[in-house]
Amino acid sequence: MDTMKRWAEALPVTLLYAVLTFILAYPLSLHPGTRVLPQGSDTDLMLWIFGWDVHALTHQPLALFDGNIYYPYRHTLAYAENLIGSAVLSAPIVWLTGNLVLAMNAAALLSCVLCGVGMYVLARRLGLGPAGAVIAGLVFAFAPPRFFRLGQLHLTTVQWLPFCLAFLHGYLESGDKRDLRWALAFFVFQVFTSGHGAVLTAVSILLLIAWRLVLGEPPQLLKRLRDLGVPGAAMLVTVVLFVLPYRAVQQEMGLRRSLSESYLFAPNAESFLASPSYVDQFLTSKLTDAPVLDRARALLFPGYLTLVLAAVGVWSIKLPFRAERQGRATAWMRSAWAAELALAILLILGIVVMWNGGVRIRRGSAVIFSARQPLRIWLQCAAVAAVRLALVRVAPIDAGGRIRRLGHRLRRWADGLRAEPAVFFLLLALITFWLALGPGFGLYASVHDWPGFSFIRVPSRFTILTLLALAILAGRGFERVTASAAPRQRLILTTLAGFLLVGEFAAFPLNTIPYAADRPSIDRWLATQPTPFVVAELPVEERLQGLYMVHSTAHWQKTVHGYSGLRPPLHSALYDEMRTFPDERSLKSFASLGVTYVVIHTGLYPPGEWPLVEERLRNLPDWLTLSHVEGDGRVYALHRAAMAPDAAP
Repeated sequence: MDTMKRWAEALPVTLLYAVLTFILAYPLSLHPGTRVLPQGSDTDLMLWIFGWDVHALTHQPLALFDGNIYYPYRHTLAYAENLIGSAVLSAPIVWLTGNLVLAMNAAALLSCVLCGVGMYVLARRLGLGPAGAVIAGLVFAFAPPRFFRLGQLHLTTVQWLPFCLAFLHGYLESGDKRDLRWALAFFVFQVFTSGHGAVLTAVSILLLIAWRLVLGEPPQLLKRLRDLGVPGAAMLVTVVLFVLPYRAVQQEMGLRRSLSESYLFAPNAESFLASPSYVDQFLTSKLTDAPVLDRARALLFPGYLTLVLAAVGVWSIKLPFRAERQGRATAWMRSAWAAELALAILLILGIVVMWNGGVRIRRGSAVIFSARQPLRIWLQCAAVAAVRLALVRVAPIDAGGRIRRLGHRLRRWADGLRAEPAVFFLLLALITFWLALGPGFGLYASVHDWPGFSFIRVPSRFTILTLLALAILAGRGFERVTASAAPRQRLILTTLAGFLLVGEFAAFPLNTIPYAADRPSIDRWLATQPTPFVVAELPVEERLQGLYMVHSTAHWQKTVHGYSGLRPPLHSALYDEMRTFPDERSLKSFASLGVTYVVIHTGLYPPGEWPLVEERLRNLPDWLTLSHVEGDGRVYALHRAAMAPDAAP
């Protein structure tokens, strides 16, 4: 298909997925600048990340990972997902409006459209028609295991994964080096967009390459390297540079995800049956009285129609395992084959008995099989060999011919499997579903220590790859069902299937809440002060850490606060000390860290507590000076000189 035809197909498909995103994501899609999906402090974290990425890329790109949180530590952006790819896409929104909520939601909504388009492109590359590709895109973009992670930006933004696989498949089939470079480019996009997405993309790439190698495809490493060329090498360097801060944090902070954490996050049985869509809840209520949705730890059910179409897609796979007819085998030939099989078994058994001094197989106290005398086994071998030799005239041995025929069949089977990509996606679905079951089922525990795998501490997130595979199989299944339909009939059936899928996925209006990334006037005043400076904010509570990170976007100076996937021990101790502020212990900690300003939000204290804090502040004039009051905010300048000489850092 030439470029113009591809664009002609992609434009209406993109419009379709955009309209469906607007409908299914309502009211988030209608109010993207003022509402969010409730994620607690994770929302504050993602807003800060968006703001920091845009600020750092325009002001200090070489210090991108040195976020202003958790002062005095470096590489603090690497304490969590960095979302750089999404922030770059949404940067114009930040520059034009300053609305971080709008920027974050725009990235999430755009991911739905791109996931649909990417899956459409992948399905077409794999040979599916437009109708099957549209169905595949609907499944991947809007099925619950991905769509209802819309508030978890690092999980929903896996849009570059299907694009990467599409071009990698194209390269493996055509050998066009442009496809390889585009595949690598989309992998880099995914790395910069989502660490989880990067791991999932790497897993799918490695499984695909391993599958092709097992089927006899030559590695051709030198050719692959030449095809990558300088552009490919440059892209790989960016990935390495991108990973280095995470590696540094892992070494400096001793960051290591233990397998025991994954046991805590493993999905339960209800998770694989749970979906918040109206259709699935109705059908589930008719099938069981159990509160599936309430008990589920994740929303992993891909939908009934998705599973039915995927099952048809699997059923339609044509495996090349039918042997070529060589004529009917005679009774003598079958007897000869049985003798050869018996001889092989006896030879292996004789070697094992000689090596181990005997073999005994038990079931409980009962002995099922026992062999201790090698001589007896060798005599049996001789007898079976004599029988086989006696049959030579009616059933020639022809070992060379058999080996040649077997090699021919294996090559034919391998070629047939490579030409049937649905087999790989069935394998991908099975492996990733097994991983998603968690460490209790073996596979996840076996690979947990492999590079990258421990990054995904919630095993159920591997179902995103399972859904990708199911989407391809469902598209293939729809193609099979409509294979004999006329073009007009196929259009009607595609429209009907699309309506049914969207109807089954629908759960709008989504549960959103009003949210504004407000920067208090007192924090905006700080932005007018000479820089650099370090800020601590009070009162200190766990729920406020993310809020203080958002406050820091008003001035982008260093702050001792932070909320992410990792917290340094220093800050855990500091926050405990801050609960008794103001006292000498907390003030000495501030001074030793180089805190310049202490910002107090009087309205955030529990009723009756602020007057007590204010009274203690009056008793410490040597430590703090009130610099500014605005609204319910107060800024105190910290005097490091007040620290006793023996307590100096």
